[in-house]
Amino acid sequence: MKYIDIHCHLDFPDYGTDLAEVLERMKENEVGAITIGTDLESSRRAVKIAEEGEKNGNKIWACIGVHPEKPQGETLGNFQGLTLGFEEKEFEKLVVHPKVVAIGECGLDWFRIEPENIESERERQTKLFKQQIEFALKYNKPLMLHCREAYDDVLNILEVYKKAEGGDKLRGNAHFFAGNVEQAKRFLDLGFTMSFTGVVTFTHDYDEVIKYIPQDSIMSETDAPFVSPVPYRGKRNEPSFVIEIVKKLAEIRGESFEVLNGAIIKNAKVAFGGLLC
Repeated sequence: MKYIDIHCHLDFPDYGTDLAEVLERMKENEVGAITIGTDLESSRRAVKIAEEGEKNGNKIWACIGVHPEKPQGETLGNFQGLTLGFEEKEFEKLVVHPKVVAIGECGLDWFRIEPENIESERERQTKLFKQQIEFALKYNKPLMLHCREAYDDVLNILEVYKKAEGGDKLRGNAHFFAGNVEQAKRFLDLGFTMSFTGVVTFTHDYDEVIKYIPQDSIMSETDAPFVSPVPYRGKRNEPSFVIEIVKKLAEIRGESFEVLNGAIIKNAKVAFGGLLC
């Protein structure tokens, strides 16, 4: 494994007809990946893809959990039809699988909440998030965080758990990080890493925070099939495109591509329990 995409969705229907070709390109490019669950059924599919990928020579692992966002129509695309609750007994059957390396993607998302539902929806998401934090602590797994327009609220919750008994097990990654330097510092203080997507290849909005994060706390991801990096914009994203993201991160940071990529591989192995080998 020369490269790692720590967050993609290989179970999504975007890969319904040519997933085998996507996986073959990953093998050719020596790209490993963590495929992410968004609800119970998606998590089951993620585990199956990881399991079958190993048989075919791919380096794929799974992350299981429930996405915070409540489906509200066709605008949510692949998230339409999510199971909204966290069925702990069912997830307990999955978490023991050797290919499961994290819990999520879980967190808070205030982006699409309808004004009349703000209070109830925030309460629902917060409860769901706390259930998954406690599940991750119980099974000593890192969290894969989803956070949109809610960084301070997510951090406030995590900081409470960090101070509580057993909080030394709390760790994880803030996926698709779009926060500021102050928020990045708070994640670092908690021992969390942060990952960046193809967005960094076509905007300078995150240059400052990318330069700020220490080399041992930065990760690469695609969030495939979404947000393809340059030069693939407009196409469906896939894990092999993570190479372009690492190139851009190295350029922004003024570092060697080889050195930064090596650090990212090491960071992934440390963050996800040394299982990525």
